[in-house]
Amino acid sequence: MSLRQDILDNDEIFDLEIEGEDLSYLDFSGKSFENIRFSDVRFISTNFEKASLRNVSFISSDLSFTIFDNAFLSSSVFTESLFKGTSFLNADMRKTIFDNINVLYGVFSSSVMKECAIRNSSFKDSDFTDIKSVKSILSDVEFKGSSFFNTTLNSFKMDKVSFLSSNFSENLKELKGVKINLESAASVLKGFGIDLDLSL
Repeated sequence: MSLRQDILDNDEIFDLEIEGEDLSYLDFSGKSFENIRFSDVRFISTNFEKASLRNVSFISSDLSFTIFDNAFLSSSVFTESLFKGTSFLNADMRKTIFDNINVLYGVFSSSVMKECAIRNSSFKDSDFTDIKSVKSILSDVEFKGSSFFNTTLNSFKMDKVSFLSSNFSENLKELKGVKINLESAASVLKGFGIDLDLSL
């Protein structure tokens, strides 16, 4: 029996190291994964909707258009992987780490992030609307062209975070109490028709 079929035939998958496989376009919705290490695996358009992922690592993998909507993630890691159109809509994430990733068109809206960390990463044209954060960390992260409507950013512990050409409410309530660098401030104000001269 192939690995693909073995995973599809079981609702609970645990204690595996999987490397160099192509698991694209498969439906893993509602399945339970625990103590799994995926390395150099393709998950293009794979469906993890409503799945449970505990202590699962995605390393150097292709997660383009992968769906994690309404999934539960605990103590999981995403590192050095490709994210394009990847969706975590309404996901419940606990102690999950995103490290050294570049995300394009990512969807994280309405998700819960409890004691999570995003580090050494960049996000372009991504959606962070209505995120609920508890004791989560943003460190050395660049957001460009991304949306943060109704997300209270001071609920994150932030270090070296920039917001370039990103979108906020007219009253900038998402940034209340947040310290941002001058370049980010200029970019935010430019979105409201105000040019800040950084040469002064």
